Amino acid sequence: MKNILFATVLLALLGCGGHNHGNDDAHANEHPVLNATKYGSSVELFVQYDELVAGHKASVVAYITELPSFKPFGGGAIKVSLDAGGNKEELTVEPAHKGVYKFTLSPTVAAVGHLFFAIGEEVLPVHVHIEGGEHSHSHEGHAYSHDGHSHSHADEHSHSHEADAAHSDENNVSFPKEQSWKIDFATAPATKNSFNGAVKIAARVTATPDNFTTLVAPTAGKVQYAGNVVAGDAVHSGESLFLLDGSNVTENDVAVKFAEAESNYNVAKSDFERKSELYRENIVSRRDYEAAEAAFAQAEAKYRSAKSSFSSGKSVVKSSINGYVQELLAANGDYVQAGTPLAVIQRDGAMNISAELPVRYAQLLKNVATVNVELPCGRVCTMEEIDAKLTAGTAANSCAMLPVTVTAKHIGDVVPGSVVTLYLSSQMQGVERVTVPRSALVEEMGSFFVFVQHTPVSFEKRQVVPGATDGVNVQLLGGIHEGERVVTKGAVSLKLSQGTAAVDPHAGHVH
Repeated sequence: MKNILFATVLLALLGCGGHNHGNDDAHANEHPVLNATKYGSSVELFVQYDELVAGHKASVVAYITELPSFKPFGGGAIKVSLDAGGNKEELTVEPAHKGVYKFTLSPTVAAVGHLFFAIGEEVLPVHVHIEGGEHSHSHEGHAYSHDGHSHSHADEHSHSHEADAAHSDENNVSFPKEQSWKIDFATAPATKNSFNGAVKIAARVTATPDNFTTLVAPTAGKVQYAGNVVAGDAVHSGESLFLLDGSNVTENDVAVKFAEAESNYNVAKSDFERKSELYRENIVSRRDYEAAEAAFAQAEAKYRSAKSSFSSGKSVVKSSINGYVQELLAANGDYVQAGTPLAVIQRDGAMNISAELPVRYAQLLKNVATVNVELPCGRVCTMEEIDAKLTAGTAANSCAMLPVTVTAKHIGDVVPGSVVTLYLSSQMQGVERVTVPRSALVEEMGSFFVFVQHTPVSFEKRQVVPGATDGVNVQLLGGIHEGERVVTKGAVSLKLSQGTAAVDPHAGHVH
């Protein structure tokens, strides 16, 4: 029994003596990684750095994004300075690649201070806490995040282990800066606004009258296309589009008319030249000279007009503007009379967006505050963006509808005939609620969500209840607080990322 007890004690002592303390030492030296986010007037600064400990080197990675494009900063080197408790360190950092800056800091004393980033014309301060030589997870005034959310130090810091909790929270999404830089991406704080929503009506786009012209036949004859003329074809001013052959029409034979005009021109020219010579010798009166001059000018104008529209015995019809063939009104080979429309030529320019509004909204038209236009591509434009004005009818038509027309000087790639949506809002104010851009909303099985930013690389998908909308913004009846930053462009990409990519458990660590 004594031998068994002795053996047991010996094994226990050997077990303790053989334990590897290397892992404990490694763990003791592993410092947490912190995040800091700052917004300037033209840049977003997102910093990931090892906890600053006196006597230890700390790795730092800064991601700098240009605003409002949300693309990587391309301004070259930046200046970084650490100022904490007399500990001053200044660095000039070149980009590791566009928008990404990597460097190390070597603090010498425990203190509280700032890490300053001089980016272009802006200087953004990041509050830092340099620990003493003994690593501690808890410090006054600083809280670390272990629940997947971003707790802050002066509203700018968060612990970078939220990704660990993301495995248990399917609504947390990791989206690296390099990925957001590649897409149409943006974020913005939720704000409060008050409006009553808007009346939504369909409208049709047409060209304004000064942006199209109708080509007509100058004489009777058989239509011949001058080449492969098709609807949608780009044309230039003075370009020949049609030939009219009147050789089989005796009274309207173009060749005969041209010969007549040429003959009259030659006779009038000869008479004018003769009387000019006689007038200089005082043989003919001034009255006869001026009559000959007028007759010659008239004959010359008719001749040149006939010559410009005459080719190989046929009358030529040319485009009078730069544009494109909107519609062909005569087929190749058709016989037409003088004045018959042949084609409609249209050019890009101002557009009329026309709709009809039920008479019950007559009061709305007297108090219109804004009109937003949703294009076929889904983009919503304000009146200012398309340089537009509203014209509203004051009398209903036979269908008890009020005409509404928005005239826009430019409306992108929208072509006449397109159907768009108008959102008409009144000046009457509603209840003030948290508001986000419509583009921030994503729909999933009948429910609506927005992605709330914890850091520029970590987001939370949160369900919301949409309320009134004016086409550009939407009020939320719940789910979001004023000031919370949400994804306003690229939300669909985050949704797809959430469904296809697992969150990296080391996302946010500095390497």
